[in-house]
Amino acid sequence: MALEFRYSDKNPSHPISFIAFQAMHTRIEILLTGVEQSVGRKLAATIEQEVKSMERRFNCHDERSPLSVINLRAAGEAVEVGDDMFMALELCEAFRRTTAGCFDISTDTAVAGQCSYLLDAKRHTVRFQREGVRLDMGGFAKGYALERVRQIIADAGVETALMNFGNSSVASIGHHPYGEWWAVGVEHTLERGQMACEVHLRSSAMSVSGRSTDGRYHIINPSTGGTVAAEELILVEGRSALIAEVLSTALYAAPKTLRADIMSRYEGYKATEIYCRKGGGVELREIGNK
Repeated sequence: MALEFRYSDKNPSHPISFIAFQAMHTRIEILLTGVEQSVGRKLAATIEQEVKSMERRFNCHDERSPLSVINLRAAGEAVEVGDDMFMALELCEAFRRTTAGCFDISTDTAVAGQCSYLLDAKRHTVRFQREGVRLDMGGFAKGYALERVRQIIADAGVETALMNFGNSSVASIGHHPYGEWWAVGVEHTLERGQMACEVHLRSSAMSVSGRSTDGRYHIINPSTGGTVAAEELILVEGRSALIAEVLSTALYAAPKTLRADIMSRYEGYKATEIYCRKGGGVELREIGNK
C-alpha cells in the first residue's frame, strides 16, 4: 500500500491531516490536527520512512535484516550490532527481568527464566548462550516504533494527534480538539462491529493483546515455546506506548497468579482483563485490584 495522505481545512481552526500506510504487517493510521498541509505532508514522509526503517531492522523473517543476521550467526560468534539495535536488546532484557520472564524475545526454552543471549556493552555485541536460540521482536517493535513516531510528531510542534497501529496499539498527543480526551474503542472478539469497551487517551497510550478478531492465537509462551490460548484480552493503559505494548504481551502470556505482581512494578499503568461473551456481553477485571 502506497502512502495515503489527505488534508482538510473545512474547519480553519482545526485543519486535519490524515496519514495511512502499511508496515509491520499492519495498517498504520495517524491523525494530526492544527498543522498546515505542507507540514502534514512532510511529517507523513518522515514517519513512513522511519517506521519502515525499523521494520527492516527488526524483521526476523527478512534474511537481510540485522535481526536475521544475529539469528544466523550469534550461536557461533559474538555479533556486533548498531547502537539502536543494541539499545533495543538492552530494553528487551530489562523488560524480561521486570515481567518475571513473561516477556521474552527469545524463542529458546532450554533454561526457562534465564536470558538466552549475552550482551557486551563495551563492544556492542550479542552472542547466544547455546544453539537453537532465535530472537523475535514482534512484541516489542510495534510499541517501539509507535513511541518514536509520537516523538517525531511532538518535536514538530504538533499539539493534538492520534496514532493507531493496527487497532491494537494506540497513542495520543494531547486530547481531541473538541473534548477532554481521544475516545478509542476496543473491538469485541466474538461480535464483529461491536465494542468491548472504550478507552480515553490524553497524552497517553494503550495496547491490547490476545486472540485476534479472526480467531488466531499468536502470542508465544516463553516458558513452553507454544502459543498462548487464553480467551481474555489484556488491555494496558499508560504514558509510554512501548511499555503498554510490552506489558499487554507479557500479561497475556503470564499465569493469572503472576499478573498482579508484574503490574506492581509499573507505577502509573493500568491493566484490565477483558472477557468477551457471546451475544455482545463483556466482563472487565482490573489486574491488581480486588
